[in-house]
Formats: sequence, structure tokens, C-alpha cells
Amino acid sequence: METKLHERNVKVFIYYKFFQNMMIIGPVLVLFFIWKGLDYTQMMLLQSISAISVIIFEVPTGAISDKVTRHLSLFLGCMFAALGLLIYIIGKTFLVFALAEIIFGLGITFTSGSDTSILYESLTALGRKKEYQSIMGKAMSAMFIGQGLGAIASSLLYTIHPLIPFLVSVMFLAVAMFASTFFIDHGRVKSEHNYLIHTLQCARLVITKKRIFWALGFAIAMGIAFRCSFWLYQPYFAVVKLDIAWYGVAFFLFNICAAFSARVLVPLLQEFRPRRILLLLLLVMSLSYIISAMHPHIIMIAIFALHQFVRGLYQPTMSFYINHQVEDHNRATVSSMVSMAGSLGFALFSPLMGHWLDTTGTINTYYRMGWLSFTSLIILFFLWRLHKQGKKRIASDR
Repeated sequence: METKLHERNVKVFIYYKFFQNMMIIGPVLVLFFIWKGLDYTQMMLLQSISAISVIIFEVPTGAISDKVTRHLSLFLGCMFAALGLLIYIIGKTFLVFALAEIIFGLGITFTSGSDTSILYESLTALGRKKEYQSIMGKAMSAMFIGQGLGAIASSLLYTIHPLIPFLVSVMFLAVAMFASTFFIDHGRVKSEHNYLIHTLQCARLVITKKRIFWALGFAIAMGIAFRCSFWLYQPYFAVVKLDIAWYGVAFFLFNICAAFSARVLVPLLQEFRPRRILLLLLLVMSLSYIISAMHPHIIMIAIFALHQFVRGLYQPTMSFYINHQVEDHNRATVSSMVSMAGSLGFALFSPLMGHWLDTTGTINTYYRMGWLSFTSLIILFFLWRLHKQGKKRIASDR
């Protein structure tokens, strides 16, 4: 009986992941903000507010997932995300948009770590843990293809009315809420401690376990390098004079590249050490920023395909790395803490990036992002080497 329940979780995960991420607002989001009367600094300040709300809610919602049920967290995540989009639809002032970002951020935190945890635990119970990255890759590949088709539809729907892509995204989230009710959180070990002790134990684990602490630092670097890239695409499109009608096509092609990465590259690279792959992804981000800034041209938009390879590989690799380091009763909370680090990096940095865009221009911002990402890569590489040398010394002492 338990085997069937775990198998059902694996199947439901793919559908849930697809509809939960089918928010088709990406290609027109910057245009939507401009339509609402915001400048780049205000846009990035809103994203900072969203990231800070994620930081505040991340650990409490992760603890709910660990101590209560995974599927409740997943249901609430979609519900709050949909509510945030609805507030954006009716909102007219910066303060209302800030409220929408806070509620949307709460939704993100309820799903963060819970979906990957339920998949990892179900596969472990089935004796199929090695399939985790492959199944994650398949789920994300389907999601990216859906987002790609949604990107084209988003541009067309936006020309009819700017609010339509938001309404469609709300409907997809409602489907994901329904799918979450089919998850079964059964047979795993739950934390026996109260919320405060549970959280402190997880925090101690994050700080003292070198591998997880390294992941914390990497999440900060990638939270800046990758999450900021989304907000830099459309300014670059404007610099190279890409017609708005082609924005949806560009995002469609981006998603196809991400789908290829998730479906083909994830299983191809799953035998490699996760930290080596993660460092390679940060190198790709830094080089793509610098190269696209050196020769601003409409053809250089193709360079952003490299970001999509990162997009397809990052979550399966990072979540497998984290899940492999911790036990069931701490898994969602620790994952939330690492995710929180990425949100913190983005929250602190995004207003500065918005200021750079408004004052120094798009190309200078790209150069700065590239060198910042490369510096982060060097620091994380040396920390990784120090960990390996320390491990070798301990082995030789024995």
C-alpha cells in the first residue's frame, strides 16, 4: 500500500510542478510595471520587498512542512501566489504592489523545499533515489516547454489587454492547488521538537556542516547572478532594438533551451560531483554577462541561452545536493534556509542593480554583474578546495 502511495506522489509531482510554474507573465512583466507607472528602481525595490518577505517567511513555512504536512504547504503556496497576482491586477499604487509582493513571497516560501522534499522522500522509500535528478529534469523540461508556449501567448494576450496574462496565470495556480490535494505525506520521520528548537537545530546544522554552509554561500551568489538576469533581459532587448512583438518568441526559445538542459543535460551530468556542476554554472553566468556587454547586438541575445542551461541544471543539482546532506525531519527547513540565503542576496542587491540601470545604463550594469559573478566564483572555488584539503588531512591522520 505504501509503495502505491509513494508512486502516486512521484506522478502527481510532475503535474503539480508544471501548473505551479505556468505563470506566463515573465515576458511582459517589465512592460506591465511600466504600464503601471513604475521605473526600474521602483521595480527592483519591489523585488527586494518580495525577497525580504521570502526571508521572513522561509523558515517558518519550511518548519510547517517538516512538522505538519508537505501537501498542506504546497496547497497554501499556490493559494497565496494566486492572491498576490490578483492584488497586482487591481492595484494602482506602489504600496498596494508591495503588499502583493509580500503575499506572493509567502506563497513562494510555502512551496520552497516542500515539493522537492516530497519527491526525494518518495523515491528514497521506493529505493529509487538515484532517479531524483532525472525525474526532476523531466518535470522541469515539461514545465519549460509549457512556459515557452506560454511566453508566445503572453505577448499576444498582452496586446489585447495587459491584465490577461495575469488572469491566465491565476487559473494555472488554481489547477496546481487542486493537484496538491493528491499528495500523500505518509511514512516519513517528523521532528519531535517544538518549532523554536527544531529551527535552532536546523540553523546549527547549516552553520556547522561545511557542505551545507558552502551551499548557503553559493545560493547567495546565484541568487544575485541568476535572479537578476531575468530583470536585465528586457533592458538589453531595448538597447539592441528588438521589437516588442519578438519578446515572446525570445522567451519561448529561452524556455526550449532550459527544457533541453533539464531533460538532457541533467541526467547526462548526474554522475558528476554536484559542487563541480554548480561552480561551472556560476562561471557560465559570469562569462555570458561580460560577452554580451562587450558586443551589444541583437545577435548577442543568443548568449542568453547559456542562462537557460543554468536554469535547467541549477534546481535539480542544488536540491539533490541539499537533500542528500540532511535527514527527513530537517529536510524542508534546511532547504528553506539555503533558499532564504539566495533571497537575501537578491533582496540586498536588486535595488542597487535597479539604480545602476537608471543611472549608468544597461551595458555598464552587465559588465558589473559579470565581474561580480566571477569574483563570487573565485571565492567559492577556494572554499571548496579548502574543504577537500581538510578532508584529506583528516583521512591521513587516521
